[in-house]
Amino acid sequence: MARDATAPEGVPFHRRALANDPADAVAWQHAAHAARKAGDGLRAIALFVRAARLHGDPEALGRQIGEPLNLAVNRALACVQEGAADEAAALLEPLARIVPPQGDLARALGIVRLVQGRDAEAERLHAAANTGDCGLGVALRGIARHKADTDFVGTVVIPAHRMEDTIERALDSVAAAARAYREALRDPRAQVHVCVVDDASPDGTASRVLRWAREHPEQSVALIANNRNQGAGRSRNIGAAAALGRYLWFLDADDYFFERHFVLTATVLDHTPDAGFVRTGMHFDSIDHEITPAWREASELSYPCNLCVRRACHDLIGGFPEEAPFHPAVADDVAYGRALHSLFGGVRIAEKTVHYTMRADNALARQRETMTSGAKPTEQVSLEPRFVAIEILTQRRLHALKAKKDALLRAGGWTGPPFLVAKGEPQAPPPTPTAVPLERRDAPQAVDLVALGRDAIKAEQPARALAALTRAAAEDPGRTEAWFELGFLAHRLQRKRLALTAFRAVACLHPGAAAAWCNLGSMLVDADAHAQAVPRLRRALTLQPGLTNAQHLLGRANRRLGQDRQGARELERALRLDPMRPDLNADCATAALALGDAAGAAEHARRALRLSPELYGGHAALASALEALGRPDAALTAWERAIRCNPGFGEAFTRRALSLLTRWWGPPPAPAPAGAPGRRLASTVLGLNGRFGNQLLQYGVLRLYAARHGLTLEVPQWLGRHLYDHDDPLPGPALPRVAEAEGEAAVTASLRGEPSTMLADRDVSGYFCGDTIPLAPFKEEFRALFTPGRHLQPHTDALLGRLRDAGRTVVALHLRRGDFGWGRFWIAPTSWYRHWLETVWPTLDRPVLFIATDDPAQLREFAAYRPVTGRDLAEPIAGAEFFTDFHILCHADRVAISNSSFSFVATMLNRNASEFLRPDPARRALVPYDPWAAPVLI
Repeated sequence: MARDATAPEGVPFHRRALANDPADAVAWQHAAHAARKAGDGLRAIALFVRAARLHGDPEALGRQIGEPLNLAVNRALACVQEGAADEAAALLEPLARIVPPQGDLARALGIVRLVQGRDAEAERLHAAANTGDCGLGVALRGIARHKADTDFVGTVVIPAHRMEDTIERALDSVAAAARAYREALRDPRAQVHVCVVDDASPDGTASRVLRWAREHPEQSVALIANNRNQGAGRSRNIGAAAALGRYLWFLDADDYFFERHFVLTATVLDHTPDAGFVRTGMHFDSIDHEITPAWREASELSYPCNLCVRRACHDLIGGFPEEAPFHPAVADDVAYGRALHSLFGGVRIAEKTVHYTMRADNALARQRETMTSGAKPTEQVSLEPRFVAIEILTQRRLHALKAKKDALLRAGGWTGPPFLVAKGEPQAPPPTPTAVPLERRDAPQAVDLVALGRDAIKAEQPARALAALTRAAAEDPGRTEAWFELGFLAHRLQRKRLALTAFRAVACLHPGAAAAWCNLGSMLVDADAHAQAVPRLRRALTLQPGLTNAQHLLGRANRRLGQDRQGARELERALRLDPMRPDLNADCATAALALGDAAGAAEHARRALRLSPELYGGHAALASALEALGRPDAALTAWERAIRCNPGFGEAFTRRALSLLTRWWGPPPAPAPAGAPGRRLASTVLGLNGRFGNQLLQYGVLRLYAARHGLTLEVPQWLGRHLYDHDDPLPGPALPRVAEAEGEAAVTASLRGEPSTMLADRDVSGYFCGDTIPLAPFKEEFRALFTPGRHLQPHTDALLGRLRDAGRTVVALHLRRGDFGWGRFWIAPTSWYRHWLETVWPTLDRPVLFIATDDPAQLREFAAYRPVTGRDLAEPIAGAEFFTDFHILCHADRVAISNSSFSFVATMLNRNASEFLRPDPARRALVPYDPWAAPVLI
């Protein structure tokens, strides 16, 4: 029997019903209808939602709250149109607290948040709205693209007048320093902008800048041309006004930066929030060794080209003075430095990172005699009226800045680094805790920075620890423990250059400490600088002959330098010092095998595994020894055990594959004859470093380089011989090894067409996972290297036919999971791929989904698309089980990859696809990319 809304006593039915049973969903619905009838739409929605939690019918809830939600959404959007975004937020926020935002509500609230400048929240709401390509999505993509195009670390401002002979050298130095910065951060997106201000040059300075910029499209460059000569200070201000990013550097067009300039300056400011600027050391051309310490100090504190300053600080002091006495180029840099130093604290770095060129009639040439004499800088005060005027105007500026600082402190409107407090000046009252950013609250002030760094390490706060220790070392370069802690932390964080710098400092401070030299040697071994490591390790052993680690590392370094017998002796000495070290036993096994003692190698390897059964190196050494002893089945088992211990290592992956492919197809093509002396190029680590996709990248890049320079590439046994019928010569007599970073840089520069070191008769290694732009001109040559060979061709021909039978448009996903999830090899959520599929799938002609994955559980996420896998198309090739996945990725019509060189290289070989997508951690979505104009890993 139906119940009336009102009981006989005149009390609404739902009140009596809820008094008896608070879980009565129907009564809650009656209450909601009553609230809506009374005009209280917000309460009505809340009550309908409460009822839905009880009856569990989302469709009914949608019908009941749809109308009031739509009304609220439309009213809110009308408010936005009228410029009243805050009123729109007030309408929607109460609803969002009741109903989880989705659909139109999420879209409208996302629009409001975007208008209010809350972009991250707008992104989340757009994803929740799931409305596809709506205006909100277009706006968000536009903002993201603009941020990507203008997201710079900072800007180098270069004033130039009559500098056509040196401007390109200055620009080259900026580009080189920017590359070093990206490599140090392992972040290909870390960009530095350049703004050249041509100060009405009568020569070809501007045209040289334009030509250089067109030849270097990867480097962001702007050119501003003054129509009349303004002077260096005014030109720097013009460039700074057009700058992008948080930091400013200044460079004169006849000077140049050394490679580490950005690495040092930007890193210190990143980790020292209390500093307004950084100054580095300078190299004063041919008279660098003659300049007196006092003049060096004075110059380095006033010269703008060794300065990195926060833009906010530059803007606050008003840039370089432009009044007539300072123009042209008289003491404007000194006045600028005095203003900056009067307000902000900074960091001094002793390392020389800027070259100050001496040329006829420039400041260095004019002051040469004075700077190399006994005269002190303070004795050079002139009473000429112009210089007196300059001092008066400088004091005027300092006075005005003090008043400006006081006003900002009273108003609490300054968010930059803290102001300096002059002696006798009262401290400003501290701001309320809620107004202080976290990094400012945690910034070390009058505390032991090393202790602060250690505490942060214990608390698992590496960024905070790095900031404290970097500042401790910068403020007190003679403090050993600061460098020591910084070195270990940098090593743990894979900041190799910083670690090396820190341990070099420790060794210099304590030349009699064996451990310091051992640590430095260890860092150099890690950096592939084995020739530099050997004398440091020998020095450690001279100071402490029983130092096992130094003896062990010395053996490793000598072996990497081709001194196998010497290396083996060093390793045996280390083993006598500590016979229970499993890694030492494994290294001794490898050394014994290199000398032809397979039985001894097997015994060493078995001892290593008795001490540590899960030691990858032990299984790999045993497998190699068993192969040499003619026991291929036992060797194959050992290789598979090694893979289980560490699936990401290349050697075991390659050796297992070669063993199985040789059994299945027989030996690969016979190697070609070796190259002539002087025309050899070797890569003896191909197949050891990186797995299949990265091995193709290494081989392809080195083959391109070899062809460009008329060299013959020598490589060991690797999968390309079986799969693509390559017949390159095997490595001949050992060649000098080139450090990985040095080799990669030389090869990449050559492919770009830049001058570089010739690598003839060198052994080169590298992963080549940077930007592919230098490879783009050789696209077809690269692809031609990877045509399936005689054994593989029948398999590949059948694969695509079977897949095309299932659909006309092949959409391929690569979802790598098994050995990923750490460091650079991060895993993108499956939802990013699903969201993209939901958008694109309805637009495709008879689509078929192919999924390449090492985790079959991922297939359940895409069950609605009935995905096809490699096993559905063909039996895997023993040893190359991955190849079906790779080949389909090479030929699919739409491809979405993981952050993996395997699928990235497949897209480099793909001639068919109309769209390539990859996960972007910043945008938290799949984004389009060009395989020939993008970094391999992000």
